[in-house]
This record gives sequence, structure tokens and C-alpha cells, in this order.
Amino acid sequence: MKKYILIFVISFIVFLSILGGGYLYLNKAESLMKDKDYEATIIENDDLAPPEAKEEVVINTLLLGVDEARSDTIIVVRYNKETQQVSLISIPRDTRVNIPGYGYTKINAAIGKKEGIALAMKTVSNFLGIPIHHYIKVDFKGVEKIVDIMGGIKMNVPSDMDYEDPVQDLYIHIKKGIQVLNGEKALHFLRYRSGYADQDLGRIKAQQEFAKLFIDKLTSPAMIPKALDLINAMAENTKTNLEQSEIAGYALNIAKVDVGSIKMYTIPGEGGTLNGVAYFLHDEQKLREMMENNDVELGAPKKETAQNTSAGADDVGVNNIVKENVKIEILNSTKTKGLASALKKELEQKGFVVDKVGDTKDLTYSYSRVIDRRGAGNELELVAKEAGINIIDSDIDTNYQYDITIIIGNDRQ
Repeated sequence: MKKYILIFVISFIVFLSILGGGYLYLNKAESLMKDKDYEATIIENDDLAPPEAKEEVVINTLLLGVDEARSDTIIVVRYNKETQQVSLISIPRDTRVNIPGYGYTKINAAIGKKEGIALAMKTVSNFLGIPIHHYIKVDFKGVEKIVDIMGGIKMNVPSDMDYEDPVQDLYIHIKKGIQVLNGEKALHFLRYRSGYADQDLGRIKAQQEFAKLFIDKLTSPAMIPKALDLINAMAENTKTNLEQSEIAGYALNIAKVDVGSIKMYTIPGEGGTLNGVAYFLHDEQKLREMMENNDVELGAPKKETAQNTSAGADDVGVNNIVKENVKIEILNSTKTKGLASALKKELEQKGFVVDKVGDTKDLTYSYSRVIDRRGAGNELELVAKEAGINIIDSDIDTNYQYDITIIIGNDRQ
């Protein structure tokens, strides 16, 4: 378990199963959880409608924890209906991705666009290379009420947490040690991240223990007398495209899942800055490898890759490239001198012309990357292949002097 939204959703579903399917509770919950804006969006935008899940072995559900107009928490839950295996993919909210129709920006901005949840599902689907069938959106405004109804969560806070942001009216002060977190303190614990060395990734790790304790308490028999209050509080702060029958079915099956056996994944990459904006920059090759491993461990059916179905068209595009017409700059982000010049020589031996060699000043990258500056297309892929670089990014500016920027990271030292 990575973040609160997953705790919330799994607990909600398992809680229904403890109530024996909870038909009356489920009827009430479903009416509260319908999202008319989402339904209108997919009617108006056929390309954003999610794929049908009934015939699929693995069901992928996007879980979003929303704080005002942006998604603060992004998790994909993958569930194998046949084996009852579950895996989680946690996506840092600052991950730089291509949002269809809007270009490259932080992934948590997708939900704030006019297409809302439907666009967020499409964005995540494109990013991970898997279909997204369902979504569950949780508004954090209900967190305090739910935890208070439960009587708080007893846990050992790993370190002192002190953070203040008057603009958000957010004042976090939690002492290290064993204590019972009430609703307000629990929400503060879940939102705290400034003290972690690796920011979002540190917060993800710190919440694992809270997740286990929350699930254990909510799914205990002691919570049954509080069922109606808990169901109301959860449903009022949740939106989903899951139907009543699907929720009931998942409730009965997920109740059997051992939470400790759930495989957890985090997007590989590092923090970085582009054009003065801080992002989480993923490692494309490692992401693909991670998704392939996830498919194998989850028992997902094998699928045809885009390379198998469109290789001919790609080959034609690559063969028509005039290498010397591609304007390339190479920037060295490491402290090792001569790497950019060495790569320049290597590419020019392969027919390219490198127009500029330089460095990234004080900005250092762990992984090398090739950046599209002016819509290079096939040229970008060919340069990346010839340079032996797996991370491909985009930062389009039609007035930029070069077609492609190559940044050399510490992985090439």
C-alpha cells in the first residue's frame, strides 16, 4: 500500500464484503458516487471512453486522491480476476507526461482540464501502456470525518513532522513516537512531505505502515456497529464509474486478498528541472521493463506490441531521414569532461551533423535523455537509437535553434 486513497478504497470494498455484500448500503453508496460530469464527457468525447472490462482477465483501475483541482495521489490497481492477484503502481504527481491535447506537463494537471477524470484515465493509459477500465476518485475533505468515526489510528510516527503553509491554511505539527492520530492529524500525516529527502517517494514509503493499520482497523468486527456512518462518509467523498454489480463482485473477491501479498511498484526515474519547472522525470526503458515484469508477475495475457504491428511504417520513415539535416546539440550534465565531444564524434561517424557541444551548467542528470525540441518524430527515435539512449522526452519550442537536444547523464560515465 502506497497512499491513503488505496487504503480508503480497499477498505471500503472489503468493508462491504464484511457486511455480506451490503445491498442496502450499496444502493445508497452507488447513488452518491455517480459522476454526471464524467458521464457527459465520455458521451461528447468517444476517444476518452474507457475500454470494456467484462472480457478482460486483468482489470486496471485508476485511483485518484484529489486536493482541490489537482490529483494529489495517483495509483493504478491491477487485479487478476482469475488468480485474485493484485499489484499497485504509484505514480508521483509531478511526473512529466504528455496530456493528450495539452502537451507535456505534470500528470496531476490532467484532472483539472475540462475533460477531467476521463482525460486523466487516458493520460495514465498512454503513459503506462495499459488500458484503464475504471476510476475511483476520493476527495480528501472526508478523510478527517472517516478517521474520527473509526476512533483514530494508533501508530508510531517515524519522525517529527513540522510544516506550515499559510496560503493553504496548512499547519502540520506531529511529534515522533507512538500515538493515536485523530482525523486532522491523520490527514496531516498523509500530506506531509517536506521533511523527506526524496520528497514524494519518501512520503509513499512512510505511509505504508499507516495503510496497514488503517485497513486492519476498518475491516475489524468492531467497526460493524459504525457501518452506516462509515458508508455514508466514504460514499459522499467518492466518485467512480464502477457499477453496483461490479462493486459487489469485487467486494466479495478482494476480501480474500492478503494485503501483505500485494506487489507494489513505483515509477523509475528522478527529480529534475526543465525550463525552470521541477518535475519527476521517468526512465522510459526502466518503466517498460517494470511494466513487462508486472505483466508476468500478475499473470496478464501476452499482448502484441506496437513494434510488431507497425514496424513496416516505422522502417520507411527511418529510411527516408537525411541525417545531416537534423540539427543536434549535445549537453554534458556530468563532471566528466569530454563526454559530449566523444558522443559528437560517434554520431558524426554515423552520418549526423552535431551543431553544438556544451554543458547544462549546474543541473545534473542521473540518466541520459534525448529531447525533442521541434517535433522531430522519426528523427528523434533514430538519434536515440544511434546514441544508445533509452529515455526520450519532449520540450517543444518551434523557435528553438535545434531539432534535438541530447543530455548526457551520469549513466554514461
